[in-house]
Amino acid sequence: MKKLSFLLLLMAFAGYTHAQKVWTLDECIQYALEHNIELKKTQLSRQQAEYQYRMSKNAWLPTLSANAGESLGFGQSPSYTGVYISDNSSSASFGANLSLPLFEGLSLYNTAKADALNLQATEMDEKAAQLNLKLNVMSFYMQVLYAKEQLEIARRQTELSAEQLQKTQQLFENGRVAEADVYESYAQLATDQANLTQMETDLALSLLTLTQVLEIEDSEDFEISEPEAFFANQEAPYDTPQSTIAFALQNQPAMKAARLRVQKSLYDLKATKSAWYPSLDFYAGYSNGLYHYFGDTYPNTPINEQLKRNSRAQLGFSLNIPIFNGMKTKYRVKMTELSIADQQLDLENTAKTLRKEIQQAYGNAKAAKQKMEAMVNSLDASRIAYEYAKAGYDMGKKTLLELNESKIRFHKAESDLLQARYDYLYRCKIIDLYRDAE
Repeated sequence: MKKLSFLLLLMAFAGYTHAQKVWTLDECIQYALEHNIELKKTQLSRQQAEYQYRMSKNAWLPTLSANAGESLGFGQSPSYTGVYISDNSSSASFGANLSLPLFEGLSLYNTAKADALNLQATEMDEKAAQLNLKLNVMSFYMQVLYAKEQLEIARRQTELSAEQLQKTQQLFENGRVAEADVYESYAQLATDQANLTQMETDLALSLLTLTQVLEIEDSEDFEISEPEAFFANQEAPYDTPQSTIAFALQNQPAMKAARLRVQKSLYDLKATKSAWYPSLDFYAGYSNGLYHYFGDTYPNTPINEQLKRNSRAQLGFSLNIPIFNGMKTKYRVKMTELSIADQQLDLENTAKTLRKEIQQAYGNAKAAKQKMEAMVNSLDASRIAYEYAKAGYDMGKKTLLELNESKIRFHKAESDLLQARYDYLYRCKIIDLYRDAE
């Protein structure tokens, strides 16, 4: 009896847990969306694409610059008339220039369109990363829930073994069973206690893995709740994958990103071809200068008079006609065409991969459902068999070995059903994500 008391105390201690912070599935997903490093990198890529688009969109604006300079001359120094004189001097110059592109062979327009499409593609990349992260968090969240239920099953099995040990001890004291049955019950309880410890370890590891996915450094005060809505719908909402495939091909972020990049490549091609066309720019400028001589050889003109006399303004147009640049434009066009072909292959490959994943998801969901239904029947049969075995043992018609074998089958049936249930739920959630474009 001392051994029994000690084992029961260990079981009670193993079941003790301190109060912890409870996280819901939505909280876990939201936290991951805010802290995941890989997702932050996609956000940085989107911001870079946004700045690139703004820069190309503003390329239509004029460029304005100002300049100023000061120089000292010793010995022969130039005058404002351009004649060199024998005197030390200083000169100052300043001015401003404006340039405005009027026609660049539609290069600016096509580049801006390409960068706008690239920005949209990076936004879709971010959404695709968010969906993948949600699926990842959901997977590890379910693993924690599965580990918790496995732990609960292990606790119940340990309690049953403890009760059986007490009953066997009483039967032995009444002379109805051999002492070997008592030790067999001790051994079974010890086995179940070891399994309970293993389930506690598995739960702790699954919680640790989930916190690592969430980028939470301190996992000590972490616990999750079981969302009832998560288990409310155990039926796949769509009978066949065709409707899901059609929806996903049009709305999944990965598909949208691939299509946008094909369109971007087409505008890249137009921008590259624009190098064959003439370009026209408008320019305007203003300049002025001041001269000062340190000797008596040449008289210094008053500053206001110099500003009037040295002032110069200009307006004009600049036309550039490409004639030959070593075939560079031709081969840039060829390379851009190859890029278009590559993007089209990426689009086709993304569609094939998505179609294959959805078909596999439906196949896995169907198989998991069939397994779950079979496990329900198996559990019912195992439970009834265990009840009969327990009653038979109490009446002396069953041996303890037969009872333990029946108990093990019952425990395995519980675990198998639990695993099948979570597998089916997970497959259904995958299908839901393929139907979710946000």
